[in-house]
Amino acid sequence: MTVGQISALILAQVDDATGAGFAPATAPNTTPPEVLAAINEGQTLAALLTLCFETTAGFALGAAHSIDAYGCFYLPRPSLTDFLAPLRFVFNGTRIRPGTIYEIESENAAWQNTPGTPTRYACLGFNFLLVSPQPTGTAQMTYARVPDALVNDGDTPELFEAYHQNLVDYGVYRVRLKEGAQGLARGLERFNRYLDDITKLGDWIRARTAAARYDTTPFELALVDRSRMIGQLLGTGVKGINSEAAMWKRRLSTERY
Repeated sequence: MTVGQISALILAQVDDATGAGFAPATAPNTTPPEVLAAINEGQTLAALLTLCFETTAGFALGAAHSIDAYGCFYLPRPSLTDFLAPLRFVFNGTRIRPGTIYEIESENAAWQNTPGTPTRYACLGFNFLLVSPQPTGTAQMTYARVPDALVNDGDTPELFEAYHQNLVDYGVYRVRLKEGAQGLARGLERFNRYLDDITKLGDWIRARTAAARYDTTPFELALVDRSRMIGQLLGTGVKGINSEAAMWKRRLSTERY
C-alpha cells in the first residue's frame, strides 16, 4: 500500500474520512501531517523492535575520522545517518568481532593507543563505537538501519507489504491518543494487534540473523510483559479507565505471544 492508501484507511477507521479533525495536508498530498507522522512512527518502531532493515556501507577508520587522537572512538551516525546497530564489521577481508569494553581492557590494558589491524569492536547505544587495535583505512559495515522517511501520498513503506496493515493499526492507535484516556483505551486493541504481528516479524528476523551469523540480534519481544506495559499506558489513577486497565491486564495475562 501507499501512504495515501494507508492514510485513507486510518481516517476511515477513526470516523473522519475527510480528515476534517486534522490539520490540512500540504497539496498535492492528501495525508494530514499528524497521520503521516503516525505512519512514519509505526514503521520506525518496527525497525527498532525487529532490526528488519539493513544495509552495507564503507566506514572510515583512523585518527582523522575518530573523536580521539588515536583512531579508537567513533560516532557512527554523522556518516551513517540511518545507523541503528552493527551486524557485521569487516576490515581488509577480516571480520572484526564484537566484545565489551571490559573484555577489550582485559586483553590489552593499552588498547586505546595500540595501532594495528582491528580484531575487536564494541558499540554502545546508537552512536558510540570503538575499535581495537586502531587501523587506518575503510572498513565495510553491515548494519541495521532506520527506514527512509515517508513524505508523499505515493510513497510506499519499506516495511514488508504483509505488515502494511499494521501501519494502519498503529496509526489508528496513535491518532486516537489526543482523545484522552478513553481514546487510548479504544486504540489499545489496535496497538496490541500491531505488537502481535511485529513480534512474529522479530522472530523471523532473529532466525535470519542467526543463519547469517550477525553480531546483533533483535530482542525477544514475546518476553516483554505486555500486560504491565498496557497497565502503565492506561494508568491507575485516571478517572473512567480503571476498568479498562483491569480488563487488558486480565486479557493479556492469559494470552501467549
